[in-house]
Amino acid sequence: ANTTNTVVLVVVVLGALGFALLISWLLTVSLSRLAEGMDLLALLKFDENGDHSLLVSRSQFTEVSNCELSFVSLERGLKAFVKYVPREVVRMMLAGEMEVSTMARRGVRMLFLG
Repeated sequence: ANTTNTVVLVVVVLGALGFALLISWLLTVSLSRLAEGMDLLALLKFDENGDHSLLVSRSQFTEVSNCELSFVSLERGLKAFVKYVPREVVRMMLAGEMEVSTMARRGVRMLFLG
């Protein structure tokens, strides 16, 4: 009886450890994929015309999935921003080389010749 209890305890502990390792691995993969997408987004490495995201699949964890949805929204916004602002200016802003607060509204005069 004592040996049976010990074997059952060892099996339960090993099962719990295996389950914890599996959950840890799934979480790590999801967060690593999100971090890689963030790194690519910071470098403006995305398809401007494409509708697909840098993230290929969604996480099974609610919190990570919420972060991924926020990432996709950020990615869409940045894609729209890059359409109207030169890439180099956006890159400088993201790198912190250009203060956004130093920009000001200026009047522009245009001459159209026909």
